[in-house]
Amino acid sequence: MWYRIGRGPAREYFHANIDLVRASQIALALSFALFMAGLAAPRLSVELHGDFMVWGLLAFYLSVMYLQHPAFTNTMPKRPLSYVLLALFAAGLVGGYARVPFSWAPFSALYIALYAPGFRGRNAPPNLITVAGLAALALARSPWQIVMSFPAASAMSLMLRVDSAKRKIYVGLPAAAAFAAVYLALVFSPAPQPISTALVFAAFLALVRGFHISREPYSWGTAVGRLLPLLSPLSFLGLPAHHFLYMGISVIMFSLCIPWFLPSVFLRQVPRWPQYLPLIPITASVLRLTGYGPLVGASAAILMAGGVYAALAILRERAFPLGPAP
Repeated sequence: MWYRIGRGPAREYFHANIDLVRASQIALALSFALFMAGLAAPRLSVELHGDFMVWGLLAFYLSVMYLQHPAFTNTMPKRPLSYVLLALFAAGLVGGYARVPFSWAPFSALYIALYAPGFRGRNAPPNLITVAGLAALALARSPWQIVMSFPAASAMSLMLRVDSAKRKIYVGLPAAAAFAAVYLALVFSPAPQPISTALVFAAFLALVRGFHISREPYSWGTAVGRLLPLLSPLSFLGLPAHHFLYMGISVIMFSLCIPWFLPSVFLRQVPRWPQYLPLIPITASVLRLTGYGPLVGASAAILMAGGVYAALAILRERAFPLGPAP
């Protein structure tokens, strides 16, 4: 199913790499389209708004995580597995729209299988969290469970990787396994969803020993992104039920995934991002969490403008080609 990095036949390995990049690009373009449609949809259909935003998150994290799959597992998926995975993702979307139970299970099963070589060394703990998220996706029955599955697990696994490097913390496989067990139990527990959301992110903060605040956008941006889901129980006071989770993930996206990883998806140099980039989703979060109609609309407009700005900033940078096939 895969080549070990640097060990496959040169020409086949090259084309497998091209497939992986193209699949990541398709997923990211789909994510952008779904997000824009979702942000524009509330006036037409609240249900469509929710579907588009949830599917946009799934496509976004498929793009980000799959592009880095060789680094995470030290393997390159063979041809045509990248496109098979993409086809199963599309089938999951169709099944989700038709409300077919467990429509994401085939996609999750193949993606979990591709992670099989990734459970050794420093990659094992974050990979285990990602796989737990894929397992949750296979069983998810509600939009909240879908967001808490692969998207939330991917965000947490990426922060674990970065925190481990920047803060010099060590999280072993037993600790990651214990967290994954707690995470899965809470996602499928009968507890109120806001309570489960808060407990999952509290457990993650315990796993990575809190957070460190500095002037770096990643630091203070992801701190806000981690804290917002902890406030989910405020929904019992009448605030938007799940948007503490959704907006928290959006802050993490603008603090980590967009500036660090998306340029590589389109083979571009990294732009000189402004220090205030995470303030875009933070401002949108404050407005969205009021639940007040005009401010909710302003929140959507800010996120749409932020997405367009990030896309243009990346695409105007100089591209670096992969070169000719060997």
